Amino acid sequence: MCKVNTSKVSLLAAVIWGAWAVPSWAMPGAAPVPQTPERPSMPVIIDPGHGGTDLGAVVKGLREKDIALAVALKLKARLKGLPVILTRDRDLYVTLDRRIVDSVDWGGAAFISIHLNEVKSKKMSGAVVYSYGPERRRGRRRKRRPSVPPMPAPPRVEAMESEFLARSIVKALREAGIRVEPATKSDYYVLKSPSSPSVLVELGFLSNPEEAVKLADSVYQNRLVESLAKAIEQYASERALRPEDL
Repeated sequence: MCKVNTSKVSLLAAVIWGAWAVPSWAMPGAAPVPQTPERPSMPVIIDPGHGGTDLGAVVKGLREKDIALAVALKLKARLKGLPVILTRDRDLYVTLDRRIVDSVDWGGAAFISIHLNEVKSKKMSGAVVYSYGPERRRGRRRKRRPSVPPMPAPPRVEAMESEFLARSIVKALREAGIRVEPATKSDYYVLKSPSSPSVLVELGFLSNPEEAVKLADSVYQNRLVESLAKAIEQYASERALRPEDL
């Protein structure tokens, strides 16, 4: 368990709660950040889960943090037509609240958190895609996490957009022949962004020996990335998020 600097937490809490009080349509203008190559206008935020001292799930040497980062880096490279920012681009620990605050600061147009599953059973398999709502977690083990500032539920419009994006990702995965559960709901912290649609994608179960082999395989990762990219591109096109439309 990492120690949390209380002064930083209180500041971050103020930022988050202040952002939540502003209508979602006003978020980019509420705290403008200069556009640079590192911080493009209205970027898609890709969030590789865990990192650094937070390993995530670990099964027979396979670490969630490593696979999540590998997929996130490939996804950023694949989304050449869209501005993309990673919450971490290396093996670095980033707090949950920092991920949300950064996303708000960057004016994120959508937030996609990448994770992998682990349960006691070795039989459960397939991807699971979450958006915010009453908790209906499928297989995800509960993990202790550092204390973070409280977060209210996201605005209703963001929650609806999040559900739409989650269903789009499920559809793209199914079309690629990847096993995936119907889009479901959870109250995960990273699904509470006050300013952008947010989804959490569990790519598969490391606790399933056969699926773990696939998840560590670059070819299978590329299939996952292609599906995610198609869903994100479709969402961006329908919501006019491409740079030339801004």
